[in-house]
Amino acid sequence: MTMIDLRSDTLTRLNKEDLNNINYNYISDDCYNEDIYVKKLESYISELFNKESALFMPSGTMCNQIGLKVLSSLGNEVITEVGYHICFFESSQTSALSGLIINNIKTQNGILTEDEVIQAINSKARWSNLYATPQVIAIESSISTYGGMVFPLLEIKKLKKLCLEKGMSLFLDGARVLNTCISLKLSPAEYVKEIDLLNICLSKGIGAPFGSVLVGSKRHIENAKRYRKWYGGALHQSGLLAAIALNKLEHYESQLRTDHQNAAHLASIASTYFQLAYPVETNIVMIKTPDAERVVQALKNAGILAIAWTSDIVRFVTSSNITEAMINQLDPLFKK
Repeated sequence: MTMIDLRSDTLTRLNKEDLNNINYNYISDDCYNEDIYVKKLESYISELFNKESALFMPSGTMCNQIGLKVLSSLGNEVITEVGYHICFFESSQTSALSGLIINNIKTQNGILTEDEVIQAINSKARWSNLYATPQVIAIESSISTYGGMVFPLLEIKKLKKLCLEKGMSLFLDGARVLNTCISLKLSPAEYVKEIDLLNICLSKGIGAPFGSVLVGSKRHIENAKRYRKWYGGALHQSGLLAAIALNKLEHYESQLRTDHQNAAHLASIASTYFQLAYPVETNIVMIKTPDAERVVQALKNAGILAIAWTSDIVRFVTSSNITEAMINQLDPLFKK
């Protein structure tokens, strides 16, 4: 039985075309700043987001953690939402690697607002510099734990204004930021204009096998290079991985649009039998069910892989692996 894998967009597979037009003479040692494909990738990403510089790294978690370290100092505070990756999956790393305290907020609908951040700032003693100082607001888009919800541009502008008033920085965990841009019909540069530093993942919707990129000012990226070396993220001959990512990026807009269409189609089928946990805005669909594990096991027995995100939520993620015909196979299974 060939399994249809809807667990994550990190599970995409390479094909022969991904290795086309790669000049192996360009591959050298990035630690010596001599790999042409890594330079091309970093230049492409910085231009895409209209930022000064970019840095290729092994993972999104490394990008997030180095980004926070660049923007903060030991013993101070990052304000974020309880469901965002930096809090939900990276609270230990944030404490251990950057020495930051997470001031986590449970929002009304997953979108961290200016008023909620002000309330979080005012919830602690700020009248003395002997205590932790809020230095970073960390947001996410699209937001994986909230069904791929996009973070509104208007709210980003409000948070940036607050950052300027309070002497803070605005960080975006943009692992799926290009999904957000497709959904909002905005250019990447327009969407991240107010962001000080961001991470984009290459191994999710873009479909590359490896890597993420930290994007921001030249000063921040030069500082990030030092921490990348500290954490073992400076890779020698990473050009082949960068070259594949560049090939994938040539078609990202059309691919992500297809992924979103397939997710909307999946949601339409699922909503006949289940309640959707969140509105579907990108490539993630979450459904509510009394027993998520039972549903996941029943689907697996029929050749469909999904994730029991919580005890009562099942998650599906569309990607370049998934076709409309595959989505159609879910209808009779949901009916059972």
